Amino acid sequence: MDNTLYTADGWLNFDYIASRGKWLNVIIGARQVGKTYGCLKYMLDNNLYHILLRRTTAELELIAADNDLNPYLKFDGIYQTSLFRKREGMCRICDYETDENGKMKPTLQRGLALSLPEIAHIRGFSGDKFTELVFDETVPEKGVIVRSSDGESFLNGYTTINGNREFDKINPRPPLRAWLLSNSNRIDSPVFEELNIIDMILYARRKGLEELYDGGVAVIQPKSEVIINQRKETALMKQINKKSAFYGMAIENEFSYDKSPYITTLSIKGMQPLFKIGMFTCWQNGDGFYICRAPFTGKTQSVFEDDNNGREQVRTMYAILKAYYYAGLVKFSDLYAITIFKRIFNIA
Repeated sequence: MDNTLYTADGWLNFDYIASRGKWLNVIIGARQVGKTYGCLKYMLDNNLYHILLRRTTAELELIAADNDLNPYLKFDGIYQTSLFRKREGMCRICDYETDENGKMKPTLQRGLALSLPEIAHIRGFSGDKFTELVFDETVPEKGVIVRSSDGESFLNGYTTINGNREFDKINPRPPLRAWLLSNSNRIDSPVFEELNIIDMILYARRKGLEELYDGGVAVIQPKSEVIINQRKETALMKQINKKSAFYGMAIENEFSYDKSPYITTLSIKGMQPLFKIGMFTCWQNGDGFYICRAPFTGKTQSVFEDDNNGREQVRTMYAILKAYYYAGLVKFSDLYAITIFKRIFNIA
């Protein structure tokens, strides 16, 4: 095994990532660097019984209905594996044989493909057979509705599948290994927020790190020069504006807010604290507001816990901030601050 993040051809090396032994592997990469293909091939190469998770039932139904969109059929010639629809929001992942009429007949089952709404409703079943959970397209494209419940749904599903394996007195086993795959469309993901990894992702980005490991978590933000240089020479990338958000995401692996005018560094000298929620304080200066991590130790009654109740209170008491945001009069110290603000005020 190559002891590097990339194979000799420049694709992501999932053998190497898996060798780091982390239970949560978050891979945020530019388009077409081998995230989905490489991860699913790793599942098949190592005969790992896994769940493929998609964010919505419509997404899962789409890839199951069309052979051109079915990610397992890309391995044709290496494996004969496909999705076999069981019911809405659920497919079996199986090897197959083809009969004399050219129809696929499932043989060995390798796992299940589920949608997030389906996995959220699973209760009272044994997930012991599953060792891997692959959440493809964890973060949706810009313009797609993000449900605030996605994060909690993921946690509920993971907890159910993981079961009691980690503290089974007779046969304790490692936790269910999760693989979260995403393009760098946006950082304001309810799943990232619930997993408490946004700061880790942003730290790696500030430091220019392609891989960062902390405890049981791996954050991989690949920028394979081999693949990027090839991608730059495609007809589309030659045509579009090199300063566009799409080019930044597809080639440079930038989040859509990496160059946001909403994010800036301001001095809080002379500003008045309005409220504090969790680690963030909202400061007022004239007609504008600034939300940052600067500690406030003075007296204020407007201090809220960063939980559902605290966010509801802020949303009710300071509803006018949403209008100020749309007017461009709310600034933020970093991506995490704007993520929390948008989640509080239900801004897509």
